[in-house]
Amino acid sequence: MTKSSGIALAIVVLLLAAVQHWGLERQPETVVEAPMKNLRNIPASQALPTYIASLFFGAFRAVAVDILWIQLRKVEEEKRWYERREIIQMISYVQPRNPEVWSHLGWHSAYNVANGFTDPNEAWEWVKFGLLWLRRGIGTLPQEPYLKEQLAYTLWHKAAWRDGDLDMDLLKRIENDAELQSALLPDGMKSDRPLSAFELALPLLERARNELLDRDIKLTQMGLYLYPDTMDGFARMCMILQGMYQWKLGRPEEAKVWFVRAQKQVEDMLSRQRGAPPREGFEKRYRNDLSPIFKDWAEMYKSYPEIVDLTEKAKSKKPEDLLAQLALVQGLLVRHGPIDEHWLWSRYNPFAPLNALKQKLSDDTQECNDSIEMGSEISPGDLAVATLAPEGLDVDYYWIGVPPPDDQSPRQPARPMTLKFIFKRPAAARLDLKVTLFDRGRRPLKEEVLDPKAVAGKDGTVFAHQVSEYGRYFLKVEPADPSIRPWP
Repeated sequence: MTKSSGIALAIVVLLLAAVQHWGLERQPETVVEAPMKNLRNIPASQALPTYIASLFFGAFRAVAVDILWIQLRKVEEEKRWYERREIIQMISYVQPRNPEVWSHLGWHSAYNVANGFTDPNEAWEWVKFGLLWLRRGIGTLPQEPYLKEQLAYTLWHKAAWRDGDLDMDLLKRIENDAELQSALLPDGMKSDRPLSAFELALPLLERARNELLDRDIKLTQMGLYLYPDTMDGFARMCMILQGMYQWKLGRPEEAKVWFVRAQKQVEDMLSRQRGAPPREGFEKRYRNDLSPIFKDWAEMYKSYPEIVDLTEKAKSKKPEDLLAQLALVQGLLVRHGPIDEHWLWSRYNPFAPLNALKQKLSDDTQECNDSIEMGSEISPGDLAVATLAPEGLDVDYYWIGVPPPDDQSPRQPARPMTLKFIFKRPAAARLDLKVTLFDRGRRPLKEEVLDPKAVAGKDGTVFAHQVSEYGRYFLKVEPADPSIRPWP
């Protein structure tokens, strides 16, 4: 090689290095990818293929990643799930530091893919894969609260996605799977017994909460904001779910322990909100204010252990035991609103505890409408049956919508509209009735004690009132005698 050719070669090398440094490496895609090239703390089983992939693609790594994600979308659309697994593995080699690799793909497996199978065993295979994939992501990115939240969320939500119900089969599979029980616990934690999905989620949420308390804002690539109070809120949910799970398994005492823990969790959350009195161990505060519902939960959960005791006692089927159970449960929901997440009451589920209890103690199939929030919908022409029983423990609420004729209508009607209700009562009924109409702001518009003779007549009696606004109106039917009205 001549001296001149050597100089030319050196210049070419320098030019290529310059293109690499000031060109390719400063492209937006490459800049975004840069933090994800760090291979420290990658598990040994993944380090070699990840390192080889990084070397092989070099500055074209971002382009390779795009190609893999496009191919992944294609096989997903064609439902080639096992080929999808291989592509996922390749993406994890070239993007091990991207949390979305672990989050999106774990979630997609546990939800979208699993839900596409009618065979429970095949669906379980994909749920398990999704859970293990998320746990593997935590091992790769141990300081990433997002992945802890995603794994915890998948654990509790897959088993309790329908309010007021639990997937008992899935819960048993998680408890009986030795591989999951060994893998899903955070590093350094051990258990001398199998843990439920909710118990496995709790330490993940606690660690995510602690990590988020030390950060200003955590925003994921997908635009999801993570807050420490959200983690604590999910932990509250897990404790309630674990209590309900234990109760369903016939372990009322264990259920009561978890309900006590849930109440304490809410009290702790209230201690972390801004403006709360100083409390040792709660110096780090949330940046957001909590909803007022948390104060109601804190009070309501205090009665959950008593609900368990009264429900167990009511198995005697003695009227006095059933009435005591009814008075407590219904009183809580009227006082605090239906914030039980369908565990005690559900509008359209006759088998929910309060629904079933009210129907057992009366003949009204439209029961459990004892507050405005729990009111039954009625439409023009509907026949609603109001049975105020058991005496002293029932009122009935209804609501009716008065919509504008079309989207082009003015916000207020041109002239007042008349709401008319016809009340009829069987001749054998002896309870005098009081009726109150409320506007959408829950302000009373008209109240009237119905004429006992007229309401028992052939045509009944009319209760009418003119309204000047579109919207929702509420009707309350209660005993006229104040001494037997149970609720305000």
